[in-house]
Amino acid sequence: MTTVRNEGETVETTPASSTTSLASRLVAIVISALVYGVLVYISNFAPNIFGMKLFYPATSVGPAFGSWFGFWGGLGLILGTLLSSLPAGLNPLPLLPAYLVQGLYAWLPALLYRGDTVRSWRAWLRFAAICALTAVLASLVLVANLAGNGTVPFSIGMRSVFPVTTVSAIFWMAVVGPLILNLVSPYVAQAGLKFRRFF
Repeated sequence: MTTVRNEGETVETTPASSTTSLASRLVAIVISALVYGVLVYISNFAPNIFGMKLFYPATSVGPAFGSWFGFWGGLGLILGTLLSSLPAGLNPLPLLPAYLVQGLYAWLPALLYRGDTVRSWRAWLRFAAICALTAVLASLVLVANLAGNGTVPFSIGMRSVFPVTTVSAIFWMAVVGPLILNLVSPYVAQAGLKFRRFF
């Protein structure tokens, strides 16, 4: 079966899971956590500013996991971020708000874009705007978290951390993210792994 979404997007949805059992939710969380966590861990080896990664490809898969798994994909992103800090020897507690906000990379595109593919310029502009909003909100929480910990004053964080993390997230989400959605979404739907509901 084919579903037509906003702006003429045609999305393969069958045999997507119409019900989200506990087992399928756990599978979605585990898959999202593993992929996202590995990408976050890889970022630990890149240059950073005030401890924040300049190379953060993990956000590129956020919209995909939100599209496929809804709320549960976002939970996987949070869990993956927490788990990736352990091998690096990082204490996740001081940055817990910044870790929790990782879920937005899946939740906002899933709720506001509501598409499985990005096939036109109009669709991409809408998708990119949602990605930009997500990046701005996540970066604001990150800077506030760093300021609250005394790592960097808020004003300095807004001039250094905020623009770097925002631009990085927008690039990965809005440029690489659509490629992942367009290439992988049909296979996820055909495998019956895609959820039809957000929760």
